Amino acid sequence: MSNQLNYFYDENQVRFNLLSTRGKESINWLFFPGGPGVDSSYLFDLVNLLNLPGNVWLIDLPGNGSHGVNYENFDKWLDIFLPTVQKFANPVLVGHSFGGMLPLLYPELETILAGLVILNSAPGLWLEAAVKKANELNLPDLSLEMQTFTENPTQETFNQALAACMPYYFPKESLVIGQEKLLNVPINFMSAVWWQRKAFATNFNAKWIPNSVPTLIVSAEFDAICPAALFMEDKRFERLNISKHYIEKAGHLPWLEKPNEINHLFENFLANLHLSQL
Repeated sequence: MSNQLNYFYDENQVRFNLLSTRGKESINWLFFPGGPGVDSSYLFDLVNLLNLPGNVWLIDLPGNGSHGVNYENFDKWLDIFLPTVQKFANPVLVGHSFGGMLPLLYPELETILAGLVILNSAPGLWLEAAVKKANELNLPDLSLEMQTFTENPTQETFNQALAACMPYYFPKESLVIGQEKLLNVPINFMSAVWWQRKAFATNFNAKWIPNSVPTLIVSAEFDAICPAALFMEDKRFERLNISKHYIEKAGHLPWLEKPNEINHLFENFLANLHLSQL
């Protein structure tokens, strides 16, 4: 699979990148990136690792990453997310970080999704758990960088703060390659600021826990952005249709450290989707 740019746009300025079409299965894999604000292209490595049947899409909401339309009303993301998913037949939503938080706000997805994969995300507010995890791992203090960004929020100060945060994303063994991957991807800081404020102002908490939708939740040992404990200790997500997995010696992008394990999890998840019924 090449890292192609095969873009389509809808009436809401959502950008769709069709990466592959394989086989006859009428299934649509919808990959939503994290951040928010991080261009979906950072998911190329993940998608290229997997051998998914059907259509594989990377989706950028307007103003996300390199999809640099003149867009500042990020509250509208919450209005257009559900219609975006509803455009597809048999959608399987794969959300990383922020992309895994969004679907948990929509109980309507229970009758829409064929499957759900949540990677390194959170079912509720995450900052307290992130601070605790950082202390456990003895990670560097970010007070100065965060204060600078808070007092003067620009793309430059955001990039500086993000660079300082890299040990929170990756264990030391993959820190260099992780930095190369993440710091070279277009990121719109304005959407990141929006969600940080919105999540805390609304006391973000999952409104939907999948009841029958096949669901895979993946967390990782060295992820201090969305610590594993957030999902692993949440009893609401202990249901027969939900499979939770904890990956050792991996960070916020676990496909970098443990590609074989990630691939195996997707293979097992796919086997339980009952594609013949789609």
